[in-house]
Amino acid sequence: MQFRKTIVWLRRDLRLEDNIALSKACEMSENVLPLFVFDSNILSKIKNKEDRRVQFIYETLLQLKEDLNNKGKDILILYGKPEVEIPKIAINLNVDALFCNKDYENYAYTRDHSVKKQLQAHNIQFFAFKDQVIFEEKEILNKQAQPYQVFTPYKRAWLAMYQREKIKEAKYKIDKLFSLQSLNGFNSTLSLTDIGFKAIHLQFKIGRAGGIECLQNFATKLSHYHETRDLFAVEGTSRLSVHLRFGTLSIRELFHFAEKNHSQGSDIWQAELIWREFYKMILCQFPYVEEQCFKQQCVNIQWHDNPEYFEKWKNGMTGFPIIDAAMRQFNQTGWMHNRLRMIVASFLTKDLLLDYRKGEEYFADNLIDFDLSSNNGGWQWCASTGCDAQPYFRVFNPAAQSKKFDPSGAFIRKYCPELKLLDDRYIHEPINSPEKVLTSAQCRLGIDYPKPIVQHDIQRLKAMNLFH
Repeated sequence: MQFRKTIVWLRRDLRLEDNIALSKACEMSENVLPLFVFDSNILSKIKNKEDRRVQFIYETLLQLKEDLNNKGKDILILYGKPEVEIPKIAINLNVDALFCNKDYENYAYTRDHSVKKQLQAHNIQFFAFKDQVIFEEKEILNKQAQPYQVFTPYKRAWLAMYQREKIKEAKYKIDKLFSLQSLNGFNSTLSLTDIGFKAIHLQFKIGRAGGIECLQNFATKLSHYHETRDLFAVEGTSRLSVHLRFGTLSIRELFHFAEKNHSQGSDIWQAELIWREFYKMILCQFPYVEEQCFKQQCVNIQWHDNPEYFEKWKNGMTGFPIIDAAMRQFNQTGWMHNRLRMIVASFLTKDLLLDYRKGEEYFADNLIDFDLSSNNGGWQWCASTGCDAQPYFRVFNPAAQSKKFDPSGAFIRKYCPELKLLDDRYIHEPINSPEKVLTSAQCRLGIDYPKPIVQHDIQRLKAMNLFH
């Protein structure tokens, strides 16, 4: 089958390299137009108009457009409802087909079905491909032909299939892309103001170039990943989550990178990538998790309602230094270390006894690397309501975690400067400091830094009772 003109609708795949939909379009078409739509259905729900994710996407698209323009090619960037804008531009340009890569979230299924239906009414074909994951939907099932609900056997099956499959990176043909001249009259450059947002400074490398730079930096750390990944004050993680989220790098590239740099560290890192696929599969097979507990027996848990606790958790004012440092870093940057995500989630649900969905929503609103399936899966894991979740009786002790993974308190000192003069023995639990130590450190509890809002040991027992 050969088409004269096609559109490639970019969404979570903001790259030309190793893009399955683009590769297929170049194989099957004479002329290919890359297209991105700032989706007003999504953007209208974002309250903060200085959103880091919108900024990241915008800057990445400008970089991509500039790269294409330098080669005499172009990308079309629109704003509005995809179900309106895409059929309109497809008809105006007289295209034969639209190619895209699959998105597995509930909203995406509904949106794509609507776009497909409208295109087909005008005899424009719609094709969607697997690109965001290595294995999707029902490709990996257990012996009963059912989706796995426990990670370890899923990972074994995943790795076995990966060894059997020859996973290749896709190629595209630059000469097939629409020329600059062919889009005259269609392609005015949108500003952030045009889509209702304000420009902000990001602390992240953007675009394809930024993703490659992060990957190159991580190459020097990968072999030690298993030793450094949990240390909060050390740059031991990949920092690639935002690039994976928006697809400036492909998942295939990351697995091939791990294979080329094989080590004990790369094995652990690969397992983290497989967790991502596990949670995407769970969201696909059990879509109700987007709204409620995976474990049906947890649906009726009577979480507490304490707005004051939630505000103090959000603002890093709980009196638990590792919690406060993590939340302050998050509020300042939009990013948080993976273990810290677990610790603050455990604290919200098991110490403050608040509904995990409140924390999940706060992360969803503010994480630059927000991914619905991973965010939902991680929160439900910590709350003990999800698949293969942490047992309800296992509760993170914030001070113990802090002492283990930030022994010198360097991370705490960076984000809780009011504690910076406390020595290593007391910085994890200032409440246990002798008064003369606090005086020497110029830290008055309840004035300069809050006293703990709860007692961990007491709350832990209350949390266990919630599950009975």
